[in-house]
Amino acid sequence: MPQKAEKIPSLRTLESRLGGAIASSLERVNASLRNRDEMLLAPPERPLRIGIGFSGGRDSMSLLEAAWRLSRSKKGARLIESVCALHVNHGLSKNAESWVRTCEDFCARRSIPLRVLKVHVDRRGRGIEAAAREARYRALASAAEELGLDAVLTAHHQDDRLETFLLQWMRGAGIDGLSGMPVVRGFGSGACLLVRPWLEIPRSWIEAYAKGRDLAWVDDESNDDTAFLRNLIRHEVLPVLDRARPGFRKAACRSVELVMEAGEVLHSVAAEDVAHCLDAAHPHAMKITALLELPIPRQALCLRAWIASEGVEPPPRATLIEALRQARQTHSDTALTIRLGAYEIRRWGSDIVLRAFAKPVRDTSRNRRFFWHGENEIELAPWGGVLTFRRAAPGEDGFAESFLRAAPLEARARQGGEKIKLFRFRPSRHLKQLYQSKGIPSFERGDLPLLWRDGRLLFAAGLGSEIRLMEHGEEAAGEPLWVIGWKPDRPLFGL
Repeated sequence: MPQKAEKIPSLRTLESRLGGAIASSLERVNASLRNRDEMLLAPPERPLRIGIGFSGGRDSMSLLEAAWRLSRSKKGARLIESVCALHVNHGLSKNAESWVRTCEDFCARRSIPLRVLKVHVDRRGRGIEAAAREARYRALASAAEELGLDAVLTAHHQDDRLETFLLQWMRGAGIDGLSGMPVVRGFGSGACLLVRPWLEIPRSWIEAYAKGRDLAWVDDESNDDTAFLRNLIRHEVLPVLDRARPGFRKAACRSVELVMEAGEVLHSVAAEDVAHCLDAAHPHAMKITALLELPIPRQALCLRAWIASEGVEPPPRATLIEALRQARQTHSDTALTIRLGAYEIRRWGSDIVLRAFAKPVRDTSRNRRFFWHGENEIELAPWGGVLTFRRAAPGEDGFAESFLRAAPLEARARQGGEKIKLFRFRPSRHLKQLYQSKGIPSFERGDLPLLWRDGRLLFAAGLGSEIRLMEHGEEAAGEPLWVIGWKPDRPLFGL
């Protein structure tokens, strides 16, 4: 059966629909900005400062052209204060500098400000596409913050959305991966939003618009290389689906929208579950019993949402399931360990916590011997913190200044069996017992140094000082007394 030819709207209609989609997305941006400021009941709507991700290719050139024309219209003047172009030069193609010149010429003819962003693509451990995408978005977010932009628009369209869905489906992605491309989302660490106004616009319309406007775009030769899976889907898979079911793309994108809606519902449920499972006494800890009381399908969802809320990239589902298994079957803080890149999930009593992963270091390599000359701080970089020295308050016990200066001090790791007496009318106790009673988990104790002088333990970070070597405040006889403390570079659980 011959395939029915797709009807392409006239140039005037295309101009209206493409510009209308941009306008609609910018109205959503303005609504987001208004809702974000809770101090004002009705902050005024204002024109937006927008940037266009501008590669010089057909799609991005069409987007910049349409946005520029919209900004010059009566309706656009209400929505857009200024338009600038952001071109990322990855340096991966021999034609990269030629593309820059094309972009410069296009923008110069229209008096559009252009910012060229050169990036280095670090391919270590990733494919070239993923590495380039990460470098590109990082550069765009940085430029947006520097320029004070409200939104950065990219030219992703209906076909891109469908290609992304198929890629994620083939990789076994969950709801978040399958829903893939929201029209508006947060971008970088600032207030700028990333906007994809053309997600419902087919590629064929954009191509017709570019030709109708006589745009001279550049072609990236890598887009034809079917060694890249996305290109293979675009050039070989989608045409077969088109022949099997003409017009399927619009229907398929409707399914993607439904997946996205389902994802929003699940995120809402997960947020409620996280709030229920958090330990009120420790904001960055989650109660294991509350987590395991949830229905099984929601446990992994809750754990994933909690990890994301801590600013860490959630792991694959298999890792979440393993973390839940260990939480269910282990009972000590030494037994549960799940690595998540630069972080790890650990058990802390009846809670699970997420902490920055500390690379194991040979204990002796961190030992440091030094003389104290009255400094307020001594940095112990290998330990991830600073020893502090402050003058004792009136009546407060402390170490005599002459005692601290008379011999070298040494920061060492625990070897096991050490004891310290923290209070005058209580016996000395093993450090292990003291750490346990204070609730400092075993996985944090390795980053807590001990301070020694002449073979005698003066101070144990996280616990305190040896009272038998300290002077009573009222017996100082005019000599300054000093209190030793420990200031870690990162928050430690139990401290």
